[in-house]
Amino acid sequence: MKIENKLIKHIPIAWMIGISALVLFSASSLRHFMFQSTALDLAVFDQWVYLVSQNLPPISSFFGFHIVGDHAAFILYFIALLYKIYPDIHWLFAVQAIALALGALPIYLLSLKIGLSIAYARAIAISYLLYPALFNINLYTDFRPEAIAVPSLLWAMSAGISSKTSQLILAVALALMCKDTLSLTVIALGLWFWFIQKQRDYGIGCMVAGAVWYLLTIGYLVPMLRGGQAGGVVFFNSLGHSPSEIILNIFTNPSLIINKFFLPDTLFYYFLLVLPVILGLHWRQVMMIVPALPMLLLNIISDYSAQRDLIHHYSLPIFPFIIVWLLYSIRQYQNEQKRRWLKPSVLMIWAIASFLVLGKYDFFVTRYLTNLPNFHSLQTAVSLVKTQGSLLTTPKIAPHLSHRPIIKLTDKLSNINWESSQNKSIYFEYVLLYLMDINTKNSPELTNLVNQFINNPEFKLEYHNKDVYLFTKN
Repeated sequence: MKIENKLIKHIPIAWMIGISALVLFSASSLRHFMFQSTALDLAVFDQWVYLVSQNLPPISSFFGFHIVGDHAAFILYFIALLYKIYPDIHWLFAVQAIALALGALPIYLLSLKIGLSIAYARAIAISYLLYPALFNINLYTDFRPEAIAVPSLLWAMSAGISSKTSQLILAVALALMCKDTLSLTVIALGLWFWFIQKQRDYGIGCMVAGAVWYLLTIGYLVPMLRGGQAGGVVFFNSLGHSPSEIILNIFTNPSLIINKFFLPDTLFYYFLLVLPVILGLHWRQVMMIVPALPMLLLNIISDYSAQRDLIHHYSLPIFPFIIVWLLYSIRQYQNEQKRRWLKPSVLMIWAIASFLVLGKYDFFVTRYLTNLPNFHSLQTAVSLVKTQGSLLTTPKIAPHLSHRPIIKLTDKLSNINWESSQNKSIYFEYVLLYLMDINTKNSPELTNLVNQFINNPEFKLEYHNKDVYLFTKN
């Protein structure tokens, strides 16, 4: 009877996770349904996973390199098992939604483990689920493998604190398989175990695992599969053109990055990260975010401003540890008998308010209605692409037709003279063009491309309505 009562007390967290996963899945699915998902990166991941599931060479026709060349995301091979059941892009949305929502479970258990009440554990779990970056990233970036690392890293922290070695090893391995740069997060997690938690063996183990994975993937495997260059280096051109050069410049010429720590957009980024939980943070527990520091540093020194917001995926390995900072802060305040007004209800109200202010749910009204006038035409044109033949299309359509070995984007090929004899080798069975695709940013060139295919005797205009044109090879 006592065991049953304990289980009943924990039922609400299961409902919270389930409802959150459903909301996240519905939001990303609706965006995709409205032809607002994008080719880069959703169609890329969908094509890779589909090719693996069909036992075909997983070479992206968008980028031209192997699936492992994209940040050594070996986790995609496991997702491909779902595509073997039934190949559908919604698996990606479901996996990401479930993974992000599941992060609330280790947060909840960790809260209980350090002595917080069930009411506080639930409130902190809600603060995690309503953290604006969680919803925004799930919605705006379509799908990212590192979303799976969010519960994995939190699970690793909880398992290490509980001295569950096998669970810690499994959680760390799962996180590393999501993205090569997460090796840096695992190294920092090792520092956290060693110096903060005083668990030397776990600390050394994580640091060794992270360092080995970094050297294997970023140092060798990824550059080998990408023609000699590691992924993402282009965002740090002001610091160097390779990971080793960037690291060398950071240590030998720190003035290159020091100023970046205090730029207005960086300061605002700090503010955005802590605002959803700022009521409960205690400065004495700031070391809880040590595992987040490598990715935070990369976001700060990057030349790419999108790495400093709550919309893009770059904050995925950061915000979970801010929630960990929150739960340890609550315990600190309780030990000091301070902020007694900081009740679970106050935490939840602040979390709701922060979500309402910083959540990008309004995108469904302000951004995602642009395709409505052409919605029926887009659906009809997509349905007329009957085979897995080669396809040329625009970015918004690509994720709906990426289950094929060859698919190219018009923004890469629209300047080609298709009537030139030297380009006859460029072969497509389908050409599906959408003139209002806002990602294309080359309306005159795209219109010219439509005219070229209309005048090309090798292609037939299969379907045309409003701004949608579908050509098939004669």
